[in-house]
Amino acid sequence: MSEPLVRVRGLSKRFGHHTVLDGIDLDVARGSVAVVLGPSGSGKSTLLRTVNHLEKPDAGFVEVNGEIIGYRRDGTRLRELSDRAITRQRSRIGMVFQQFNLFPHKTALENVLEGQLAAGVRRGPAEARGRELLDRVGLADKERSYPRQMSGGQQQRVAIARALAVEPELMLFDEPTSALDPEMVGEVLGVMKDLARTGMTMIVVTHEIGFAREVADQVVFLDEGRLVEAGTPDAVLTEPTHERARAFLSAVL
Repeated sequence: MSEPLVRVRGLSKRFGHHTVLDGIDLDVARGSVAVVLGPSGSGKSTLLRTVNHLEKPDAGFVEVNGEIIGYRRDGTRLRELSDRAITRQRSRIGMVFQQFNLFPHKTALENVLEGQLAAGVRRGPAEARGRELLDRVGLADKERSYPRQMSGGQQQRVAIARALAVEPELMLFDEPTSALDPEMVGEVLGVMKDLARTGMTMIVVTHEIGFAREVADQVVFLDEGRLVEAGTPDAVLTEPTHERARAFLSAVL
């Protein structure tokens, strides 16, 4: 396996007196897919949000391609970066949320253009890239449609195209199918499988066990903020060693 693109070390996060993440260590190899499983409240979404510094860790750090997200090293200490520098780091990390978070007053193409235009890409090349990505996610005919005119699955595919528009080196997916009707889940998972085949590094929080079996290179199980199980899909999904992982998987399989 190649060198890790993502290194998480000693990552902890608290909200008040509640510890949401408790000393997480995790490597994600370049070009691989890591699927994160666990019960509600186990810290899965918070883990993703700390990877791109939407949540500031209380301890530990996340490193992407050799760069610590949100900080710079100053001798043995970490010093927080400016908002502008953090925004630059985030531009290399695409994120797709449970809710699609599209601008309701903008068309599909205009939504996809947002990140490129904000990064200073000229409108002509940005539109060409946007159309290419809408075609890639199977929505070439929807570029002038507004979110209200599209199904949930179509909106989520626009959200994926928007995240890809700035050419990220890492994609984060936070339960991207949880808000969809069952018949729309497959179209979104299909786009994600295609992405994995192209070698995109992905961290995916999901309850779609079939996706984990088919696409993941590693499966990680969180419980009460701790990483209690990690390994290949066959090992974790078929013969989990931790009691909590066994109980969870027996309930969802």
